[in-house]
Amino acid sequence: MDKTVTIENVVASINFGVPIDLYAMATHNSFLSYNPTKFPALVLRLAKPKTTVLIFNSGKAVIVGAKSEDDIKRIVKRVALFLKDNGINLKSNAKASVKNIVASFSIGKAINLEKLGSTLEDSLYEPEQFPGLLYRASDAVFIIFASGKIICTGTKSEKQLMAAIESFLGVFQAYALSF
Repeated sequence: MDKTVTIENVVASINFGVPIDLYAMATHNSFLSYNPTKFPALVLRLAKPKTTVLIFNSGKAVIVGAKSEDDIKRIVKRVALFLKDNGINLKSNAKASVKNIVASFSIGKAINLEKLGSTLEDSLYEPEQFPGLLYRASDAVFIIFASGKIICTGTKSEKQLMAAIESFLGVFQAYALSF
């Protein structure tokens, strides 16, 4: 089994604590996207790490596309510096709160989803609706594909992610589907 876990996306929220004039920010920074008739946030795209930051006029922001919790910390510092450089008087150092981590891994062989779906509690498999089996664990949701590829979502830290995957593998093996 290939236990290599790849973090695909880390989503986090930030509260900078002060209102932000999005129109003024967009006017002075041509690389920003802002179209309030379509979406109420300013879109800041970063190249390294490749992420998107959605900044709302309330002073809250959402980071999507990060690959680690360390990336999130670096992005928060960069965005706070960017806001300060654009005249936003931040009250304190903002901290991010991770809302979701999405990761993928593979067990390295095909899985009989019909068999798994009929034996694994808390699972849902409706191949006419979606090609994967959904398994709801207490701390995460796993999307299992017949190819052996698995997606894990719903954890809020890398530590919780790894614990959820280890727990999942134990449950998976308990159903005599060892790999």
